[in-house]
Amino acid sequence: MNDNETPQERRHRQIAASRAALAAAYEADPDAVKRFEARKANIDAVRRRERQRFEHLVIGKPRPKAKETTAKRRGKRKVVAVTREVLEPGIEEAVALREEWSHKAKGTPQTWEYAERTHQGALAQLHLNGSINDDQLAWAAEIGKAAEAIEHDVDVRTASMEARVDTSPGPGDFVGQRIAVVRLHVAYTYWRHLLPAPKRLVLDMLIGDPIGFSVAARRHHVHKRKAKRELIAALDRWPVCKDRAYRDVSEDDVVRLNDLIVGIRAA
Repeated sequence: MNDNETPQERRHRQIAASRAALAAAYEADPDAVKRFEARKANIDAVRRRERQRFEHLVIGKPRPKAKETTAKRRGKRKVVAVTREVLEPGIEEAVALREEWSHKAKGTPQTWEYAERTHQGALAQLHLNGSINDDQLAWAAEIGKAAEAIEHDVDVRTASMEARVDTSPGPGDFVGQRIAVVRLHVAYTYWRHLLPAPKRLVLDMLIGDPIGFSVAARRHHVHKRKAKRELIAALDRWPVCKDRAYRDVSEDDVVRLNDLIVGIRAA
């Protein structure tokens, strides 16, 4: 180090030394640059996804405006192509769902998607004519999703759902489930246990490919007013069952629940 060198000369010397060190490191490990670039690309991808998640899912920012490509045609400039930005996986689907149901003033996009998927002759019609409100339609969606997760490989016409709160092949997998999923499964178990006989009267109107209350009434030989009344009462019990599950099930309880399930299945 020269005490007489100027700050500019010192800076140039330090830059030259850094470049020489980088060159030597590259000679010793040529793949280091590739690893650095790959790591930087991964970091950039994570930052991009997190930014999109915050902007579009947390604060509800709309999709970036589509880019229009114009060209002159017969002396006039016209739009020849429109390019819509595709967001990151997971975020793109959520934003697309929100855009598809943006014309609905009430209810969440997930609620309307569920109502559409279960056909307009059942729950959505009850919502449209005012028989059930937004909350009840959302509860129907939660019940349907919980049942699908639990009963995807179970014939509920012959199986005892009161003794089953998970769909794992073995009891050990139950412990690994997230506590929120466990609570949802327990809430469904509570809710199904409270259904009056015949339980299929309500289940047929909510689970799988739901049918209307008039069809369910004919199938189970009850008056259609009773079928509708039991459906609405069952929907109103869902938040109560969820609250009970959240009170009853803690993270420490998951292991104990697993032991209980093993004992019930072994009985």
